[in-house]
Amino acid sequence: MEARAQGRTKGGFIIGVMFFLLVMMGLYQSALDVKEWLTDANRLPISALLVQGQHQYIKAEELRSAVLDGDAPRNFFELDVNELQERLTALPWVAQVSVRKKWPDKIKVYLTEQAVAARWNGNRFVNAKGEVFSAPNRVKSPLMQLSGPDDQAAKVLETSRQFEAQLAERGYKLEAVNLTPRYGWELTLDNNIQLFVGRSDMALRLQRFIDVFPVIEPREQVAYVDLRYDTGMAVGWKKNEEKAHDQNRR
Repeated sequence: MEARAQGRTKGGFIIGVMFFLLVMMGLYQSALDVKEWLTDANRLPISALLVQGQHQYIKAEELRSAVLDGDAPRNFFELDVNELQERLTALPWVAQVSVRKKWPDKIKVYLTEQAVAARWNGNRFVNAKGEVFSAPNRVKSPLMQLSGPDDQAAKVLETSRQFEAQLAERGYKLEAVNLTPRYGWELTLDNNIQLFVGRSDMALRLQRFIDVFPVIEPREQVAYVDLRYDTGMAVGWKKNEEKAHDQNRR
């Protein structure tokens, strides 16, 4: 009797284990089926892209291409938000990006565009923080031309603003600022006059130009003004093209 009871107990245990395993296998298969259903791009595709934040240089087709990552449809659950954020951040003119999903089929993107402050070394830009970046040239409004070593971009931008403010008080417009390899400052005004300011006492030297330039005649023939002196300055004149031609004919 005791042996029979033990046999029934053992058999019940085995049946219970088998039942448990069957249940677990069923649950596992159901989970696979649910995952396959959820990740099927044809069932829960991304149907809307909501872009927030002001932007004028980032193109809509660039955003769409980054979100779709090719022509394949993207599934709501399968889409990796971090991966998408990296792709969007890599786009030209994008400064910062925040991405999140909105059930059941939307992606919300908040963009911060590069706040362009000036052109840098001819073919790049510098933003309001003094950071150099490369991007397609989509700026229509005129920008100041800045140049110099890349690691000095923030300093060049800040100093150019000081020069610009000092000159604007007397009606002069600054168009370009260059920091030479020897860290000397060179300015270009809107009338193409160049100012060689040097490496020290820049505000004092620039004020000297502002005070003296109105009495120089003929001002329209001035090519450059060299302010790299303790006192005074040197004026360079534009070449007289007619005299140059006469000399060539001789």
